[in-house]
Amino acid sequence: MKTTGNGSRDAPLHERVAALADGMSASERMVAEFMADHPEIVVSCSAIELGTRTGTSDATVVRAAKALGYKGFRELKRSMLDVLTRQRDLAATMDDRLARVSTADNQVARVLDDTIALLGQLRRGLDTDSWQRAVDALITAPGVLTYGIGPAASLADYLRLSLTRIGVRARGGGVTGFRLADELLTLGEDEVVVVFAPIRQFREISVIVEHANTVGAKVVVVTESLGMALAPKVHAVLSTPQSTTTAASEVTAGLVLAHALTLSVAAATHDTAVDALRLVNRLRASVVGAELDVSPLPTD
Repeated sequence: MKTTGNGSRDAPLHERVAALADGMSASERMVAEFMADHPEIVVSCSAIELGTRTGTSDATVVRAAKALGYKGFRELKRSMLDVLTRQRDLAATMDDRLARVSTADNQVARVLDDTIALLGQLRRGLDTDSWQRAVDALITAPGVLTYGIGPAASLADYLRLSLTRIGVRARGGGVTGFRLADELLTLGEDEVVVVFAPIRQFREISVIVEHANTVGAKVVVVTESLGMALAPKVHAVLSTPQSTTTAASEVTAGLVLAHALTLSVAAATHDTAVDALRLVNRLRASVVGAELDVSPLPTD
């Protein structure tokens, strides 16, 4: 099975799963979906270890790999390792994406289709226990620091703004180098740091995690590739699907999770959240010097 955009490169694993899963047994399909959702785990596991993780067997893992068009589990791992390596190369990532959209009759349709598929993977693969730990930590936190580097900084800023508007004391952004030390100075016990780290574990992220552990703050990481590396050191890992093998944006899953975190916190602190947004409306009216064209919420 090859992509039409580049005949020498295997089709992404998630596409193979979508195309071939109906012809697999239930246990093989479960293994295949797990592999598509957790590539960083698969590349470091043997067939026996993966069978244990999925509650199946090494034989089922091998059969699933072959059903997906690979010669065996070893070839599947090599393919996934190549993908994980390429996603750190911006030029290679763009080349892969252009190959996908260049074969489509409608480029925006390709982006939309890949985004829908990405969100389906996100919903299927999200660990509910990790999600609840993240939400509970945010609800009870005296303060929140959000952080990201590069495109991920926009996600950190979006979450900061969203939480602030519902009454959470949130701060953050994407400062790097020496300036990060100033951001971390006031981090305190029981506060929560939400780190958006899709692919690379920059030194700044390592410093944030280490310092948070030192002062007793909780860390929630939203990541595409660093889940296994950071899981032992953080409070919760929210893993997102691979995006760099598709035409979907690498910030899509993180943006959805940031929005969902905000809604989850607001649902648990309903009155506080609504009162904070009412205050935002009043302050906006003061800034513009006139009443805003909004209808008041019922008070009973």
